[in-house]
Amino acid sequence: MDKFQDNIEVSLLSTPSNQSDYLREQFQNLIKKFNLEFQQLSKMFDMPIYEIEDLMNGSNNITNQKFEDVENKLAMLNYGFEGFDAKERVKVILNTLLTEYELTIENLSKIINVEEKELIDFKEERLLEKTMEIKISVNIIMLNFVLHK
Repeated sequence: MDKFQDNIEVSLLSTPSNQSDYLREQFQNLIKKFNLEFQQLSKMFDMPIYEIEDLMNGSNNITNQKFEDVENKLAMLNYGFEGFDAKERVKVILNTLLTEYELTIENLSKIINVEEKELIDFKEERLLEKTMEIKISVNIIMLNFVLHK
């Protein structure tokens, strides 16, 4: 239930009366913050340059699904990496993999080639060698990438 409420709150906060104004403002923030150009944005958001130019000029000719995809990426790029620990992000991905693919810790540890105990220790924030934390993190991220391709 909390997840549903969070989604509603995000939608209400991020869906202004004029979607093109919202997207233009968010793109401007991204451009200013990271010194990006339209060609880079085009590749990052899988949008032709002319669509980004149209958005920046106040036109909104994208579908609702595309709006949601762009909005999610904009939010992550503008705000998602600040104050969110990298290990916590990996743990979110780990938990998502476990849930989404109905994997067990045993399955997952075999897939990413680590001992089950090490993966449990990582998940439960027990002390691990830094090299093991890196191995688990990289392999979790790569598995997520492979499964979502």
